[in-house]
Amino acid sequence: MAKLNIASLQDITADNGISIGVILKGILTAYIITIIIFLVFAVVITYTDFPESAIPAVVVVTTIISIIIAGSKVASRAKSKGWLNGAIAGILYMTILYIASSLIFNGFTFDRYVIYMFILGLFSGAFGGIIGINLKGSGRRR
Repeated sequence: MAKLNIASLQDITADNGISIGVILKGILTAYIITIIIFLVFAVVITYTDFPESAIPAVVVVTTIISIIIAGSKVASRAKSKGWLNGAIAGILYMTILYIASSLIFNGFTFDRYVIYMFILGLFSGAFGGIIGINLKGSGRRR
């Protein structure tokens, strides 16, 4: 049986230009960016008088930035439909985050906040995809 890795997944591309490997690399990049921002933010919280009431806003902004970057990276490698590739990356990012947090906190709750975050992931990814496909079209290479 053949090994399955990200390099071999890049060859699996649908007719509309969606590459599984590229999407996975984009999501991995988004999580790395998220972790870096959270580590910096943890230092800021530790050594300053940053109000705890602002933490949820920082989490949402960090999520949006990470998903936009993932959508942009994915779409810059896509053949077409950057918005769709970015939206898929955003939904997958949120799905992985939802499953991981549900397992960590011992509960799969599905409420208004979860729906809000999935919609946010969808639109942030699509926005990033629009940016990525247009940067690709303007001659900028990544």
